[in-house]
Amino acid sequence: MKDRARTRTLGGGGLSATHRRGWIALLAAVVASACSSPAPSGPPTVADLPTFEAVEEMRIGALEDADQGFSRIGGVDVDRDGRLFVVEAGVPEIRVFTAEGEFSHRFGGRGQGPAEFESSPQIGVKGDTVWAVQSFRNRIQLFDRSGTLISTASIDRIPVPLPQGIGFVVPRRMRADGRWVGFFGMVSSSRGEATGVEPTDSIPWPMTLFNSDGSVGDTLGWISKPPPTMWRPPSQEPPIPEYLELGGRRHAVPQARPQMERWYPTDDGYIAVDAPRPTSGEAGAIFVHRILAGGDTVFSQAVNYSPVPFTDADLDSIAARAARGGPGGFGPYRPGASVPDDWEVIAARLRAEMAFPPWQDGLTQTWPANDDRLWLRLANDRQTGRTDWVILDANGFPAGRLSLPETAQPRWASGDVLWAAEPDQLEVPWLVRYRISGLTP
Repeated sequence: MKDRARTRTLGGGGLSATHRRGWIALLAAVVASACSSPAPSGPPTVADLPTFEAVEEMRIGALEDADQGFSRIGGVDVDRDGRLFVVEAGVPEIRVFTAEGEFSHRFGGRGQGPAEFESSPQIGVKGDTVWAVQSFRNRIQLFDRSGTLISTASIDRIPVPLPQGIGFVVPRRMRADGRWVGFFGMVSSSRGEATGVEPTDSIPWPMTLFNSDGSVGDTLGWISKPPPTMWRPPSQEPPIPEYLELGGRRHAVPQARPQMERWYPTDDGYIAVDAPRPTSGEAGAIFVHRILAGGDTVFSQAVNYSPVPFTDADLDSIAARAARGGPGGFGPYRPGASVPDDWEVIAARLRAEMAFPPWQDGLTQTWPANDDRLWLRLANDRQTGRTDWVILDANGFPAGRLSLPETAQPRWASGDVLWAAEPDQLEVPWLVRYRISGLTP
């Protein structure tokens, strides 16, 4: 009998009462329209959306040039002159490139001192200021665009007791006025210590504006529960992960990811995206809600799609990627790690233990672009090497769909320009600029 180690993870899922009310109102409007119109129409369907084309315009990277080449691409932002500020997460540092893709300068580096980063930071550019936040290191640093340090400050994190630990509201999004929108950004375990909070409690927390020095400012409103990815009640916990001991190594058995709402902060609230797992080959649906900090719903939008089944080839591919430690293995990704010589044996053992549902999750990734559009990555046929993204405008309405290479990860987009991190066949990452033909800037 095999020995299996089991661990528990925190997460969340399901529509909140606020979101259900928004969706019920949307359904009521659809039903009312159907009753009064001879040609009823429901939520838009992915297959009926306009299609956009991504045209590659530029690549930044290199195999041997330390200035141009990347080991791991983190956050990206573009200033008013078109210059790129890119986090090289492997160092970590910020590299700056001209609008023509030429290397300009770098700043940062690993360390705990001024103008240094202990880990890969979140970054952005507002006017002449480059900001870098490390929530787990409790620090905000501001630079000018040349890389000169302007200031460094500690974050006055707001603790929120949870049943199994402590959550924290931290700066997540810098506004044009220089203040930060605070959002539920991190959780630390209490290691069994009592917090006084029960799993049935609502656990409200303040959506707060932080000042530029990291201190707590005004409260925008109170949210009734933490984001589902940060905490869920025991009744909604995902299956316990399983591991196999093979060749003296511990390997996670891939399993379908738990269904969770995804929340993203806006300047005055947040966007919640939910996609219940399809139970048949009939049309699935993705629900998008924009909620104000006070709890009011700005819009509720649904998008229908055709579910994609898990084929044997899909599951074989997942097991192989998990055994090799590559992306897409539904398990730990080990960038830069050597591939085990016996990965095929490991893949076969993992595949025998895998238990996946018949239908893929319709939504595999959600990404908020820099122009307030929301990108939804759909499930795809893994054999094509491509994946579809649905692009929603600022009002939540689907503008169209875009096909990208399966390995492309959007890093920055505004109007019809997209910068994506994309590995080549040797898994060397490149930063690629696409022009999105057909998408209105």
